[in-house]
Order: sequence, then C-alpha cells, then structure tokens
Amino acid sequence: MDSKRPQLMLRVPTPDQRSLTFCDATPAGLKRWLEQLPRAKLGEFARLLYQGLLELNRLILTPEARLRLLESLRPDVQRVCQLLERHVLNQAIVLDERSRKVANLCQALQNLLAAGYKLIVVEESERGESSTLLATAIQRALRALLGPLIRAAQLYTPVHDNLWLELHQLYRLAVTTGLHNQKIRDELLPGDGSQTITQAYGAALLFGAARCNQLRQSHIAQLTLHLDDWAGLIRLQGPEQNGTLMVVAPQIDAPPRYRSLLREANLSGLLGLAPQQLVQAIEDYLALAPEQRPRARLPVHGDLSLDLLQHLVGAWGQEADRAFQRMPGQGQVQVCIGMSALHYQLAGGQVFADTLRLSAAAAPETFAPKPKEDVWSLAFDADTRASDALDWSTEALEEIHYDVLPGDGEAASPAFPIHAVQVVNHSPGGYCLSWSGEVPEQLQAGELLGVRLPEDHNWGPAVVRWVRQVPGSGTQMGVELLAPTARPCGLQLLRKAEQNSQYLRALLLPEIKAIDQAPTLIAPRLPFQEGSKVQINQQGNEQRGMLDRRRSMTVSFSVFEYHLLEQTGAQPNGGPSSGSARLEEDFDSLWKSL
Repeated sequence: MDSKRPQLMLRVPTPDQRSLTFCDATPAGLKRWLEQLPRAKLGEFARLLYQGLLELNRLILTPEARLRLLESLRPDVQRVCQLLERHVLNQAIVLDERSRKVANLCQALQNLLAAGYKLIVVEESERGESSTLLATAIQRALRALLGPLIRAAQLYTPVHDNLWLELHQLYRLAVTTGLHNQKIRDELLPGDGSQTITQAYGAALLFGAARCNQLRQSHIAQLTLHLDDWAGLIRLQGPEQNGTLMVVAPQIDAPPRYRSLLREANLSGLLGLAPQQLVQAIEDYLALAPEQRPRARLPVHGDLSLDLLQHLVGAWGQEADRAFQRMPGQGQVQVCIGMSALHYQLAGGQVFADTLRLSAAAAPETFAPKPKEDVWSLAFDADTRASDALDWSTEALEEIHYDVLPGDGEAASPAFPIHAVQVVNHSPGGYCLSWSGEVPEQLQAGELLGVRLPEDHNWGPAVVRWVRQVPGSGTQMGVELLAPTARPCGLQLLRKAEQNSQYLRALLLPEIKAIDQAPTLIAPRLPFQEGSKVQINQQGNEQRGMLDRRRSMTVSFSVFEYHLLEQTGAQPNGGPSSGSARLEEDFDSLWKSL
C-alpha cells in the first residue's frame, strides 16, 4: 500500500519554532486566548487570527497536537471570513483598493488554515499509516481549499496556482490509503454533520464544472449552500465507464474537463465524473408544481433560483457546443448597459414616455366595480361619501406649473452613457470584450446590452454570458448577440379582472425566415409570462398580441415568441370592449368551471 502512495506535491511550511508568542501551545491556552479576542472589532479580530495561524504553522508539534489546535481556530476563521465577505460581495466587479485587500485577507486566512491541515497530511503520510487522523486532516484541508475556490469565482478572478492540483493530490492519497469513503465528523457542516472525503472532493469538482463565470454572485452563493448535499448524488469512476461526462487529471492543476474534448487514447490515469443522477434530480424538481417541490428528492435549502437550476442542468448535463469559430479581434465596439439605455438608443434619443405618444386627454379611463363598503368606512376620518357630492368644478381649481430644471427627471438628461470597449476576439455569434478601468455595477452575467460598431448606426441587443478578471488585462466578458437590431416599444400586460399594467420598455426582434425563427420580443422578467395577453405600443400605434413560448430567460429579461391578435376596432385601454370581444372574455372565464 505504501509503495502505491502518490508523491505529494502539497505546499506546506517548515516548522521551526518551539513556542507561541501569544499563548501557551495547548488547547487550554489557545481557548483562553480566543475568549479574550475583540470579536466586536472585526479588523483587529481578523488581524490576530491571521498572526496566530502564521505562528501556529511554524510551531513544531505532533500531528495530533496540531489537529487539536487547528480545530479550535477553525470555527472562528470561518466566522471572520463570512463577516469580511460583506465588504466584498455585491459590489462592482472591479474592487476598490480597500475591498481588494479584504478579499485577499479572506483568501489568506483560509489558505493558512489549509496549510496547517496539509502539514498534518504530509507528516501522517510519511508515517505510512492509514489513520482516522489522516482522514480527518484530508477532509479538513479539502474544505479549507474550497473557500478560496468559491471566492475566486464570486470575484471572477483566476484561482491561485496549484489549488486544483492540491485538491486532486489530497483525494488521490485518500483513495490509495482506502480512506476516501470513511465518514468524517464535521460540526461545521449542516445536516448530520458528517462527510466522506469523496463528498468533500466531489463538491469542489461540481463547483469547478458549474461555469460560475456565467452566474451572478447571488446565484453562486445559492450554489455553495447545496454543494455538500448534492455531492452525494454524483459518481467518481473510471473515465471509460458509461455516464462519464467529465474527467480530471490528478497531475494537472486544472478543474474537470469534458471527456469529449480528449482522445480515447489520452484517458489513461484520469478520473471520471458522472453527474447524471444529480442532473436527473434537478430536472425532476423543475418539472414539479411549486407546492410539490418540498417533497422532491433533490435536497434544497431556502430559496433556490430556478434560473440557477436550469443553468446547472446545462453545465452538468451536456457539453456546450460553440456554434461559431472565434477569430482574433482588434479595435473597439460601443456598448450601453441595460434595457433602459438600449431602448433609449434604439428610439433615437427619445425618452420612454415620448415614444408612447400618450396624452393626458387621450388617456383611457379605467372602469372597475365599486368595492364593497366595510365597517371602517364609518370612521369620521375615513368617510368619503360626503365628498362624492361636492361639485369639483374645474373652474374653481388653480393650476400650478413648475419649471423643469436642467438635470431633473429622465426627460431632461437621461443617464445612459455609451462605453468604448476593446475587442479581444469575435465570431458571428458575439464578442469577447475587454473592459479596462472602473466597471459599472450593472455589468453582470445575464445583463442586457446594446452593442454597436463605431462605423455602424444600428444598435444590436446582446447579453453578457460570462465575466472574468484577467490579471494585467482588466475585466473580460463574453457577449452573445441576440439579433442584428431591434425596434423599441412599450409593452402592457392586459388583465381581465384587474387594471392593466403600466407600459414597460420592451424590444421587438424581427422574424428570421432562413432559420425558421418566429418573431420574438425582449421583455422584463415580471409581470410577463407565457400565455399573457399584451398590448404593444410603437410610437403611439397600439396592437394586441399574445406571448407564446419563452425561448430564453436571464435574471434581467425574458425572450418570448409572440403573435398579434386580430383587431376588431380601436378599443380604449383597459375599457369595455365590443360585444363579440366581450363574449370571448366571458367564455374564457367559463372553460375551467365546466
């Protein structure tokens, strides 16, 4: 067994100190020191923990004694990192100097904790024994290294060198010593508080294969809450076995790769990842009605975005094929961010209200049944019946006109800047763009963009598919073009029993007969759904339509196929319709009651 053990390539410090400067090198001494730390002062608390870990990793100790001390520090390191992350996450992609230092401190704390456990692994491995101590140290090291892996994804930065290699080496050692399926007690885990080394490693592999550069920070946070439970639904097996979607090379510092990218002859010595059982559980969960989902076999904690689950089905269920070959690019393109900005540019600089061409005099009156009178209407300060009899003559009213100052309101100065962004490479389907300098907070995966070549007059709708930070090159993003151009419009949700919605910004995309693509429109996520009846306003011209299949969806918008409904005559907005249309509505309400 010993001769088969892999040569470990773990980065560990060399202990050369015989005492600690801040406390006695005993569990009792460390406990007293931890109790005296200024927990209310986060900066000082983090500084003392950082210095304590530095000293502890240089202290000459037996593996058993080192494990006891690290176990005392581990809960506080996790708590401090969670508190520090509040200063880093949910900000602009490019962090300011202070936030960047906070992020580096979080990484350093968990890397130091991992180094302590790796030191135990190296020393125990050299003994040639397969002990519970070795299994615990491997599991703890895997857990500690998962923290920097997740944080790098949340900040869209590269994983530091050798992190993946160390994860692979730790698991490989566990397999050769027969410890990989041994349950390890871990009080920081949810549920039953135990985990195998295979599950800890599988959680890291799942995360590495989740295409996190296509996710928003909030979705990455949701994913991390479920990794430990979901890791039990995957299989690690031989690369040639059925169901192997991805493979891992234990000697290479890289995450899982799709097996189809490698030749059959190159599969020797690799480890296969089969996530089909997990993907099937996610698909079954998505197919259930909302009230049935709590009984699904997929473990779910709290709110879980359906967008995230659909993304994971694609990432873990199939390889993404690139439709077009990328070509190196040069020059710049112009970019505007968000639906409001793109709508404004496509409308030729018109603000949204002006594109609707609605006037107060022509605004339709909304008719609704008078609500039933309730007991509270009898209160002296709530009775409005007397006011109904008052003669509100327009001649008795005085109008007050306010001058609009420059910069006040959308009509005066819309804040929709145009950004010049460098092209890294391009294809007929989109661009890889490099953004230097400060990046707007809006710029996240799933956001709607407008893209225009400098020599072109047309803006094309696009979506941010992924974001990453490249050292020395700023922020890069993958942009998928949705259409060559679009027409701006207003979109109103038509309701039968309630008042219609306000007009919201939307974009009409043309039909493409060559690929049999129906007309589509880009609409806000809410309140529009498949089957919704809508009114489309193009420069005052109103047409009724129905939303058909939802073709795609991000956290910012949906893309629907749609068709126009036959008009029986101009109808007031939200008002009573003609007799035939009224009968149609009455029948609509009848079908489900029969």
